[in-house]
Amino acid sequence: MAADQKPHLKIVKPSSEAQKERRTTLDTIFVTPNQVRSWRLPSFQRPLKVNERVVMISKEIAASGLIPGTLTLGVLNKTDIYLIDGQHRREAFLLADINEGIADVRYCHFDTEAEMGEEFVKLNSHIVTMRPDDMLRGFEKSNVGLQRIRRQCPFVGYDNIRRNEKSPVLSMSAMLRCWFGSAPEVPAAGGLTATRTLERITEEELEPMIAFLQCAFAAWGKAPEHARLWGNLNLTVCMWLYRRLVITAYSANVKKITRELFGKCLMSLAADASYSDYLLGRALREKDRSPTYSKVKAIFARRIEIETGEKPRLPSPDWGGR
Repeated sequence: MAADQKPHLKIVKPSSEAQKERRTTLDTIFVTPNQVRSWRLPSFQRPLKVNERVVMISKEIAASGLIPGTLTLGVLNKTDIYLIDGQHRREAFLLADINEGIADVRYCHFDTEAEMGEEFVKLNSHIVTMRPDDMLRGFEKSNVGLQRIRRQCPFVGYDNIRRNEKSPVLSMSAMLRCWFGSAPEVPAAGGLTATRTLERITEEELEPMIAFLQCAFAAWGKAPEHARLWGNLNLTVCMWLYRRLVITAYSANVKKITRELFGKCLMSLAADASYSDYLLGRALREKDRSPTYSKVKAIFARRIEIETGEKPRLPSPDWGGR
């Protein structure tokens, strides 16, 4: 039986009007371990996690030979097959260690991987509540802003944040919430969905955003002792200051500083162990925001005075305390 080659030699093509409009078809096929291993994982696919549920499903597949649900396969360039939805069920099938199984398959035909990513977001949004980072990863192929952030700031990612020295140090969704939350006079993260956030990633926003991120990474890096500096509270406060000290002067009485000097101020935050201890358990909320800004402002003022020999005047917003 040529089950091992069937989907590669004869992919069911859309035939009805509804299928042609959606560019999808459904089929029931025999599958083998080698065959399912050949299905590629798109770049936006979430990490595989083998848990008790996967093991339980593998036992059910071993007993019945049936893979539950419908697997969604993306067909790109008419021949390349990607597993869009069902990677945990595929893993369960492989764990079942049987020679052949039966699966219901939904074929979706795409012209680009970006289209495939958008289908991934739609599909999973209907099934479960997707994490913001999962949605953003799905849109990356079709969003040049996300691509540029990832290219120029590889320490920003979607998964396994700060798990080890090779992992990203900052979540993409958290970073975007903090950046856009630092724009108003009173900083506050949140309030935007992942898709609405994407609409705000313009060229005008990208330049200063990436410049700040590179500046912060040069100062804090991936050192475990600096992990709290990458938290929403400190990050948003620092972004708020960057907008008003480096990009545009806060007022006529507040002088702009260079990006290099701002980076040295960020280094001073990292060097102040008492400030890192202070951040433990604090979040971007009203009761923590004001005292945090006061501490950051004091550390910045000391470093600027050391570097320039002049006592600086920094922003004194109503929410920032005295």
